[in-house]
Amino acid sequence: MTFEPEGEPIETGGPEDRLLPWDRVRDVTGLSRSTAWRLQQVGDFPEPVRISPNRVGWWESELTAWKATRTVRGLPHPKPLARPRAPKLIQTGRAPRRQTDKDPAPNVAHPATPRANTAPRRRKQKTSTEQIDFGF
Repeated sequence: MTFEPEGEPIETGGPEDRLLPWDRVRDVTGLSRSTAWRLQQVGDFPEPVRISPNRVGWWESELTAWKATRTVRGLPHPKPLARPRAPKLIQTGRAPRRQTDKDPAPNVAHPATPRANTAPRRRKQKTSTEQIDFGF
């Protein structure tokens, strides 16, 4: 099997070529096994060679050629930070009104809006053990 970077076929299996197990492939490429599998599915990573029924390996020359085709990318340049926006003040029923040129009246606090339920709150009364009756 040959891996062809930029149209140049590379012969594999020569006297100097070795079959590498996954642990060495991971060290050489820096990829996880699932990422290598995904790249194999789209044809962007060398295919493994079956050594025995339960063992595969990758040709070292193919991995070297694959590594040579990868371009070195620098870190992306960060976008410049946007200027922070001015805080927006929200007027509520309890906050004093802001004075404007059209409204020369001094700042006066608005009265609090009445609650829907104006009945006084009742505290729970503690019950003694004699008052509890389960009806058994």
